[in-house]
Amino acid sequence: MPSSLQDQLLAAGLISKKDATQANKKKNKQKKQQLKSKKPVVDENKARLEAERAAAAERDRELNRARQENLHKRELAAQVKQLILSNRITKDGDVDYNFSYQSKVKKISVSQKQFTALEKKLLAIGINGDQFELIPAAVASKIEQRVPDAVLFCENKDVFELSEEEKDWYQDFEIPDDLDW
Repeated sequence: MPSSLQDQLLAAGLISKKDATQANKKKNKQKKQQLKSKKPVVDENKARLEAERAAAAERDRELNRARQENLHKRELAAQVKQLILSNRITKDGDVDYNFSYQSKVKKISVSQKQFTALEKKLLAIGINGDQFELIPAAVASKIEQRVPDAVLFCENKDVFELSEEEKDWYQDFEIPDDLDW
C-alpha cells in the first residue's frame, strides 16, 4: 500500500506523474531558499488561516463579554426585584403622593405618616417593572448602588422655600383679609 498521500493520489489516478514531480520540485525549492536565506518562507495559506483564527477568537471573546455583561445585568435586576419585594411597605391609601417618573407625573396613595416619611427621605419609592413600592431608605440606598434608576427619592422641598432676604421683602405687603387659600 502506498504510504504518502501523493502516492495514493497517483495510484488512484487523480493526479499525473508530471503534477507530482512539479509539486516535489516546488517543495524542494522552498526548502533550499529557506536554508540559504535563514528566513522562514511565508506560507500564504498558513498566514491567512492564522489571521482567520485570531479574528474568530477575538469575535468569540467579544460575544462572551457581551453575554457576561447581559448575565450581570439580569442578576442585578433580580437582586433589585428581590430587595423591593422583600422590603416593601404596604401603602395605606388616604393621601395621594405625586412624583415624576420618566417625565410623567405618577401618583400613589399613602398614609399621612408615610407621606411625611417620604418627604423626610426616610422612605423611598422602588420601581419594580411598572409597579411602585414604598421601601425604607436603607434598602433604597442598597438598590441604588446596584441599579440607580430603580429608586426614586422625594425631591428636596427646600428649593421652594424663600431665603431670609426674600422673606423680609414680602413683609412690607399686607395680606388682605378676604383672601382665601
